[in-house]
Amino acid sequence: MVLRRRAWRPAAVAAACLLTLSGAGAAGADAPPPAQVRSLWETAVPGNAISRDCGYSVPVPGAVRRGLWLFCDSTWKGSATGFWLGDTAATGPYTPGRVPDALAEIPTPGAPAVPVATPAARAPAPFLPVPTGVRLPSGQSCTVPGFSYQASWISGAAPEPGPDGGGKVLLTYTDVCTTSATISTQRFGVVEYDPAANALSGQAQVFTDPAELPFQRALGSPVFAGGHLYLVGAVCDTGGPGACAAGRVVLARVGATPREWRDAAAYRWWDGAGWTADHGAAASILPGARPMAAVHAADYGALGRGFAVVEQTDITGGYRVWRSDALTGGWRVARTGTAPCGGQHGLDLCRAYIGHPELSTRDDLLMSYYDPAAAHVGVLRTPW
Repeated sequence: MVLRRRAWRPAAVAAACLLTLSGAGAAGADAPPPAQVRSLWETAVPGNAISRDCGYSVPVPGAVRRGLWLFCDSTWKGSATGFWLGDTAATGPYTPGRVPDALAEIPTPGAPAVPVATPAARAPAPFLPVPTGVRLPSGQSCTVPGFSYQASWISGAAPEPGPDGGGKVLLTYTDVCTTSATISTQRFGVVEYDPAANALSGQAQVFTDPAELPFQRALGSPVFAGGHLYLVGAVCDTGGPGACAAGRVVLARVGATPREWRDAAAYRWWDGAGWTADHGAAASILPGARPMAAVHAADYGALGRGFAVVEQTDITGGYRVWRSDALTGGWRVARTGTAPCGGQHGLDLCRAYIGHPELSTRDDLLMSYYDPAAAHVGVLRTPW
């Protein structure tokens, strides 16, 4: 990979140094799966604890075995206390086949970095800003203290294409309204992140119409291939007792440029035979799909394993791993399993099954999930 030379700015230098320092810690300290994904802030001080939801990861562009992790709703307590209804992020070294436990928390993008003596002293911080305009079904604001809140949740990440992609990572996200009983996904958006400058740019809400099909507002798992950006969306059409009886996993495609991926009219949908502008004609790429929640797709071609989709099928830890050599078809179930989840109650269920190509090996898929018993993101290993 060729790293493009940059004009170094004082602020960028400071941020880059900050992120370099945050990688302190030997990759050899990573843990064998199953294990929790942990940061230096958690492990360096007894009593520090973080509870956070989904964990997406991607290699940092231009860096050697350095990962960027993005987590959903997070709470933390110990030497600092916080509660963020949205995303937090961390970065650090990684080793294929092992689970990172030397990550350092990333300060809020664009905000002045608070000086710390060591990366381990940096507590979690908000990442994406809180969305506005998200509403309850009644039409009133989603922000009702003690009842509901609005948040932006990351739904995927991918280094942008090119010799070094400009050093940026494309992030997809959804805007949600959450109550104690429901989660309403209302908008799909994209935003670019520059790890060297710790800066967000190009944020756009792409699908915002409540009348649109649910999977348009729940896209994620960005994959760049052949000059296009591909995304997947899932919907359970027929529910069952704690499981999905029947549903769809659809595939969207758009040009791999910021101008196109910010334009809803540029998106096309796979209808089983070709690409159509009619989202209502989208066909499920997975035969017999049963997605209980969002699925995760990724490219494992560098490992000789093609593409893979991780699908959650019930609320008690059940999942299926699908594999294919093409995104548009040929999908087959390669593995079924059950994640070791416990302590489930209310909406606090085993969830957020996400594959990690950079952590996986030719022998094993490494997959993260939220374990309600531990209130933490854990990683398990499953043979291909």
